Order: sequence, then C-alpha cells, then structure tokens
Amino acid sequence: MLSLSDNEFSVLNFLVRNFTEKLTIRNVAQRLNFSPAGVFNILKKLEKQNIVVGEKLGTGLFYSINFENKISEHLAEIVLLHSDEKFEKLNIEQLKQAQAAILDKKILLVITDNITILDIKIPNIEVITKTEDEAVDLLRKKDATMLQLLRKCIVLFGEDKIVELIKKCVSRY
Repeated sequence: MLSLSDNEFSVLNFLVRNFTEKLTIRNVAQRLNFSPAGVFNILKKLEKQNIVVGEKLGTGLFYSINFENKISEHLAEIVLLHSDEKFEKLNIEQLKQAQAAILDKKILLVITDNITILDIKIPNIEVITKTEDEAVDLLRKKDATMLQLLRKCIVLFGEDKIVELIKKCVSRY
C-alpha cells in the first residue's frame, strides 16, 4: 500500500501542475521552500516506486510524473482534486454535460467534447468553454491562462479527463 507524507504530496502536486517545465531537485526545492536534501529524498523514494522518472540531460537530472504507471496517473488525479481554497457552492447541474470543470477564484474552465456546446453564466466568474482539442492545443502552446489555471485551480470533476489532456501534451515537452 502506498502512503504519502504531506511533503511528498506537495512535491507530486507541484510536478503534476508544472508538467511543462523541466524540473530539477533544486528547482522544486526553491519553489516549494523545501530543503534540496528533503526533495532529493522524496524524489528518490517516488522514483523507486516508479511514480516519477528522472531524465539526465547534460549535467542535469530532470524529474517528471511517470504517466506510463497507472498508480502515478491516479495520484495525479488526486492532487488535481485537492485545494486549500474554499469555493462557493456552484450549481453543478448546469455543468453536467461537460467532461471536466476546473475552477479558480475568478475563472471556470469547462472542457467539453467536440460536439456539445454549453452556455453557462455564473455571477462574478468568467466561464471559459473549450473542447478537448482546443485545450490540448492551448497547453501545447503553453498558453499562460491555461497553465495558470492548472497551477492554481481545483478540478471540480473530470480529473481523469484533465490527466488525459496532460498526458497528450507531455510527449511534446
């Protein structure tokens, strides 16, 4: 059985949400305000469990989530569902035809299939609707709004769809 400490969860969360970046132990440690030795130990443990992979490029060792591993995929879904933010109750009924919904404080991103069209209005929240293909294209182009949403948001539902979109993009970086 796999259990994660809070710090291990934080490192995993950081790697999932920053999948477009090449991240070293030092990068992760600095951005999370952790010690490099602590991050080293966490990444080595996760690497041993085949949850993350290290890729040597030149003199650097870069870490990323191993999306080939089903456990890693499920852990990625879990970290996307987690947020310390408390959001107002949304009427999920109006989102039920969507495949996924991502929310931060001011923006709701709704992912639909390539056929369904949704017209959703929520007071004080900008609603952005994208098809799967549009979302993948924006992530591949490293669209600032899309990447910021992934870094700061909570996935309301459709975490498996979001991980699938990330996986489609990972091979390109």
